[in-house]
Amino acid sequence: MVCTLLLSIGSTANATRTWVSGNNGNWSTAANWSGGSLPSSTETAQISNGTVALDASQTIGQLLMVNVSTDVGVLNITSGQNLTVSKSSAELFCLVKAGTSAGASTTVNQSAGTVRVGVNTGNTNGGTGETRLVTASTTTGTAIYNLSGTGVLDTEVLSKGNKTNTAAQFNATGGTLVLRTMMYRFGLISEGAGFNQGTCKLELGAIGTVAAIGFGNSTNSMDYTVGTGGTMVFDIASASSFDSILQYGNYANTAGATLQVNLLGGYTPTVGSFFDVWTFNTKSSTYNNGSGAFGVLPPNWSAAWVDTGTDGFKDTLRLTYTPEPATMALFGLGLLAMRRNKK
Repeated sequence: MVCTLLLSIGSTANATRTWVSGNNGNWSTAANWSGGSLPSSTETAQISNGTVALDASQTIGQLLMVNVSTDVGVLNITSGQNLTVSKSSAELFCLVKAGTSAGASTTVNQSAGTVRVGVNTGNTNGGTGETRLVTASTTTGTAIYNLSGTGVLDTEVLSKGNKTNTAAQFNATGGTLVLRTMMYRFGLISEGAGFNQGTCKLELGAIGTVAAIGFGNSTNSMDYTVGTGGTMVFDIASASSFDSILQYGNYANTAGATLQVNLLGGYTPTVGSFFDVWTFNTKSSTYNNGSGAFGVLPPNWSAAWVDTGTDGFKDTLRLTYTPEPATMALFGLGLLAMRRNKK
């Protein structure tokens, strides 16, 4: 009896709730799911065919949008509700599985609310919270994630699954992408293949913290271009603790983007302090090069791609604290006032 009970518990914990094929309606309508019950915090929600509206905040174990034949699955997150995906798994949020037939498609439209994938969910099992558009290069179906408006996608890893798969697209025309660890397998961003940032704000690590982020990794390189009107956010906590990007790729371009710098914990840099926030993994290669001036800079800061490898190629994005004379004068007056008050 005990063994039967344990097996039953394990089966429930790993259960899959499937959206009833062809239904169009609200996530919170139990009848739209197999078994007449909503996916729980330990279960997998699988959407293959039909249009789903996230009408109430939900916590699930895993999300799979798995299409076969000519199925069309759509998830709309547009009403400000939140979706938390918390199960310990390498693929917490997957839009298309391997082997999908040509003609099948799956789309997530997020213009509001927050999707948290494997982060801040009490996950202690060491699982990687990965948002993966496809799971293998053999996938032929179309997978699209559209991030816009006030939507926030908060994920450890954002992966295309295979950087040569042109059917997988991440289109960020607004909203905020909170990237905790890595983005990779997106191919040549300059060619518009896979990742299109647009006016999206890219936050490195949890908001209000510093983080080291990888664009690509040792086996999967990628290039990166911030879309015109896009925003790059760098948090700085001290002279030695600040957001940083290590890029495995050929080039990066920040032309036309907005730079945002947040000083944490009351830290104020000394005049002329600089922070190398973005660098290539190889600083002596003709294939590693950054370019483009930011379109908008915050007060008291300058930004430039510099050559630290002494090979004529700009391999590092350097932020320099350069307060204007008026700012320094006000700072000096403040110190003088403090001294007088002490007297």
